[in-house]
Amino acid sequence: MKKGLRLRWRWGLAVALGACWPLAFAPFDLSFLAIVLLLALFWLSDAVTPSAAATIGFAFGFGAFAAGIYWLAIPLHNYAHMSWLLSAAAVALLALYCAIYPALSLWVAAKWWAHSRLFALPFLWIGAEWLRAHLFTGFPWLATGYSQTWSLLGGWAPLLGQYGVGLATAGVAALLLFLIRHRANRRKAVAAIGGIVLLYTGAAFSQDIQRTARMHKQLTVRLIQGDVPVTEKWNVAKLSAVLDTYVKLILATPKGTNLVVLPETAFPVFQTQVPGLLRNLQRWSAEHHTNIILGIVEYAKHHYYNAALDIDGLAPWHWYRKQHLVPFGEYIPFPQLLAPLVHHFLPGLGSFTPGDGPSTLNVKGLKAGMTICYEESFSRDVRKGVTQGASFLTNISDYSWFGHSTALPQSLQMAAMQAREEEKPDIRSTNTGVTAIISPGGKIQDKLPAYFRGALNGKISPRKGKTPFGDYGDWPFLIGSFLVLKILQVGWKDHQLLHLRRKESK
Repeated sequence: MKKGLRLRWRWGLAVALGACWPLAFAPFDLSFLAIVLLLALFWLSDAVTPSAAATIGFAFGFGAFAAGIYWLAIPLHNYAHMSWLLSAAAVALLALYCAIYPALSLWVAAKWWAHSRLFALPFLWIGAEWLRAHLFTGFPWLATGYSQTWSLLGGWAPLLGQYGVGLATAGVAALLLFLIRHRANRRKAVAAIGGIVLLYTGAAFSQDIQRTARMHKQLTVRLIQGDVPVTEKWNVAKLSAVLDTYVKLILATPKGTNLVVLPETAFPVFQTQVPGLLRNLQRWSAEHHTNIILGIVEYAKHHYYNAALDIDGLAPWHWYRKQHLVPFGEYIPFPQLLAPLVHHFLPGLGSFTPGDGPSTLNVKGLKAGMTICYEESFSRDVRKGVTQGASFLTNISDYSWFGHSTALPQSLQMAAMQAREEEKPDIRSTNTGVTAIISPGGKIQDKLPAYFRGALNGKISPRKGKTPFGDYGDWPFLIGSFLVLKILQVGWKDHQLLHLRRKESK
């Protein structure tokens, strides 16, 4: 009975700790809290059975995601017309799915690394996050590394990406717990302190090294934020007013601007429906020597694409088609099974086709690494453009679906991490926020207030070359994690064998 009570107490505490997890991310930015919460979770799951460890991890994960992605209920209620109860249930269902990954990491640690659990946990914890970002199209939100975007540990990003940053964060938590346990043992305490100092010192050195080189050419950019409500954007009666809003903001572009960027689906029509307007924009682009990257829905060969159109004077158009679509937002998984249910709430939803072709657009002899909305949260999607020669990053988004929620600052934080990973400036144009210019070091150079109609004018310095992460992606993190886990496993077996031999010799 007492054991059952103790375990239920651990579950309750794990849920509470998980509910605090979003506070480590934007807009709260309590980055140190990620270390504290992981330390507490590792302590809670220590010295328990694998099944108990899994339930503790599951409880933590459910608390974290239920609190951290609550904003998904907003479009379900406001636009799919679900009740708040049903919308909350849908969010809870996704939270339950996401909770499987922390549960898995704690279970595996207790099952196969029981005697070196504390040292294995950081690798397994971040390994599970990597799986979450890849299986079933992936969902990388609230990954540990993103909490350190603007902290010192974020300095590991150009070397190992955000998963390497997450590993350093979880490593500090494990070492602190090891230090607390063995504070009376001078040798172990010094080793733990040394490990923590090494992680922070390495990050400090890493962030001071310039791995990409500034190009002589600067770009003057104008990032437009239309602040068009969803209810107006997709209302046929409001179409003329929406298009007029964006055209006026384009025409107000200062002379000498090299690039104007409009948000995702800024023109909520097919390109075939507004040929005259697009021809006029071509002429304006040619007269002002200004490229326009425009979010618009493309219809081509009986397919619909969420796309970005590059208008460069009278030259032929170039397109970027969104490649990583949002499940249940832009397409329906298992359509034969789920389409009738989804279309009951949102008729016509799920008809986009994943894009193909390059992940860059040409701007004044340079390449812009393109992403649309959700893609920006995936390091591997951003990296595609960099491997194709991008010298700066560009994202167009529309987060108006999520209202005045933490989805907006969370997305900005992830964009800043991508800039830091690739050491490239990042420009993002959003419908309602947060439109921003981000430095190659991940700092917010300038931004517009959310829910403000206007434009952000500024300059960026494109950069040539690639970071180690840009070159190799997640492979160094994955291979390194596998090797360390194998060494821990073999090392423990050797230790057991040596202990057994000593026993026999006596």
